[in-house]
Amino acid sequence: MNSKNSFANRFDPSKKGKPGTLSNGLHVVRFLVILFVALNVLLLYGIFFSSQGILGYRQQTAQVAELEKKIAELKRKNHKLFNKIQSFKKDPQAQERLVRQQLGWAKENELMIEFVTPEKADAQ
Repeated sequence: MNSKNSFANRFDPSKKGKPGTLSNGLHVVRFLVILFVALNVLLLYGIFFSSQGILGYRQQTAQVAELEKKIAELKRKNHKLFNKIQSFKKDPQAQERLVRQQLGWAKENELMIEFVTPEKADAQ
């Protein structure tokens, strides 16, 4: 019977401050709850507002989409230029057309007429 009384005395609210009492355990539990709530708030802040959280993920997803669009455009331009190079290698008419356009060359007995646009200084 004496052991039962000592067990019951451990949880007696009238014995505050002594080791092993219920009130001392409540302080520890209260401290742990506050600690875990604070940790959860920090983790939620990290998930939602950090650069590696949801906002950062959305920004990086938009950046990836933009870069993929640029890559597709560059691939299209690259393919177009590749075809142009191939035509210059194989087609003499394409070579002649390029020389005429870029260098202003003409064949023998061919007359070239060049139109000069007036500049802004002359117009005023």
